Amino acid sequence: TAGAFISEHEEQFDDVIDRRDTAGAFISEHEEQFGDVIDRRAFVRNALLTLSILSIKPDNAMAATDDDLAPAAATPSILEGELIVSSPPPNREIVTDDEDMSSTPVTQVSKKKTSDPRFFIAGGASAAISHGITTPLDVVKTRMQSDASLSDLSPPDAALRIVETEGPKALTAGLAPTVIGYGIEGALKFGVYETLKPIFLAACDGIVTDPTQPYLVAAICAGALASIILCPMEETRIKLVTDPSFANGLLDGLSKIVKEEGILSPFQKGLAPMLSKQVPYTMGKQVSFDLFAGMLYSTLLGLTFLPKNGIALEVEVGAAFMASIVACLASHPGDVLLTATYKDSDGTNGNFFETIQRVYQDGGILAFFRGLNARFIHVGCIITFQLVIYDQIKQSLGLPASGT
Repeated sequence: TAGAFISEHEEQFDDVIDRRDTAGAFISEHEEQFGDVIDRRAFVRNALLTLSILSIKPDNAMAATDDDLAPAAATPSILEGELIVSSPPPNREIVTDDEDMSSTPVTQVSKKKTSDPRFFIAGGASAAISHGITTPLDVVKTRMQSDASLSDLSPPDAALRIVETEGPKALTAGLAPTVIGYGIEGALKFGVYETLKPIFLAACDGIVTDPTQPYLVAAICAGALASIILCPMEETRIKLVTDPSFANGLLDGLSKIVKEEGILSPFQKGLAPMLSKQVPYTMGKQVSFDLFAGMLYSTLLGLTFLPKNGIALEVEVGAAFMASIVACLASHPGDVLLTATYKDSDGTNGNFFETIQRVYQDGGILAFFRGLNARFIHVGCIITFQLVIYDQIKQSLGLPASGT
């Protein structure tokens, strides 16, 4: 039967024989290259065996045999024309089962340090630089909120009025407490926020699918902690800006506040309005920047005509600008309350709720948005500069860009 079948399909068998002869001749002609392929295949196999050995728990290492350590069938890949076991991707590692010691790749959350000092360094530097270079805008905004004669003017006209009556140096009032206070505040705000993000994401794993909620909780904690640190500096800054005769600088002003009102005065009087400003500000800035950056990367990377490695700066600037709008709108009522709390140097401006009532009686709901046009310019510049600088410093320190 076999003979009859071969006779019937003689042409096909001759073709197979010819191809086998051709293949044999090709292998003989390229014997060195085939030997090199075999060597590389053996190297990869040995490397996989080594990785398997390293991933075995110490208690079971002595009991493992060669068969136990052989890698199980995983995702196949083609190497030099041969199907072999591929090495696991970066987010997967080979672990062994206690019963049969068979290696199985499983997805596992990497156990990295949750706290990285580079976030604190980048946050502190970016906050100090951005707040320092925008101090004149902050002076104009604060004076428009606290001085009724300036509240109806445009920011450029208010700046000219201040320069005409008090000189150009008036626009740099409060520079030292601004740089030092916001430098410390920025380090804590960015560092704590980035530290808490993975913690809250892990805590909410399986409960929520949207990362926005864990991000918001992390931002609330970071903003609250930063508010405590910022209180003394912010009271000194606002009093220096609203009353040029109050003190000669940061140390003089801070010591005067402590001497006249007590060391706890900045916290007793200013913590509530500071929280009402900084917590919405942090939520609007940090969370929206992460979300906007991720959205922009997702959108722009899908456009084939854009270079993939040339969009980082554009994404940073665009996301930072949109985040500045959200942060400004969310935190401006708290900013007005903070200025109203600190502007009286005699400390007779009452508690937080009395301050809210006084501001409301002074102009209704619109009073809580007094100076918003100046603050849009001020906060827009601060946040755009700050987040771009922060992202650039982060990347220079070896951290990934926000939103990637």
